[in-house]
Amino acid sequence: MMLMPMPGRDVLRTAGLLALAVLACGFVPHAALAEEKRASDTILVSLDQAKLVKLPAGAETIVIGNPTIADVAVQKNGVMVITARSAGRTNFIALDSSGAIISESVITVTNPTQGRVVVLRGTDQSTYDCAPLCLPTVTLGDDEKHFNRSIDQVSRRDGATNQAPNAAPVKK
Repeated sequence: MMLMPMPGRDVLRTAGLLALAVLACGFVPHAALAEEKRASDTILVSLDQAKLVKLPAGAETIVIGNPTIADVAVQKNGVMVITARSAGRTNFIALDSSGAIISESVITVTNPTQGRVVVLRGTDQSTYDCAPLCLPTVTLGDDEKHFNRSIDQVSRRDGATNQAPNAAPVKK
């Protein structure tokens, strides 16, 4: 009979850490899959844009966590129009006819900066869209004077366009 010497504390500690590492490796794929699922459940929309998304099958009710960030309108063909309202994140939940959750996603609204110039004068901010000429644009965070002047100009322009006498009807 051969007697084996008792391992020291360092050997036991190393073996224990190694066992924990092996167990943790077994859980990594599950964590990666959960992270991948969360990433695939994110709907990205740029501010001042709309995105078309297929309504989940069997959805009877939709809920938006914060409609000031994104708004959803359901079309007859089972397509949702997600309209970005302000930068941020909110959630979207689809319920079936019994009220059970069949889908949940995160809607992330980003503020595109490409083609935009932001002018700072002290704490006052004015934003211009440069495509290709720079014109004032209505952007959250702009100072009141710039924001209101831009809104006023857009409203007056829209009013003038709607009153145009030679507007052609849309053919269907």
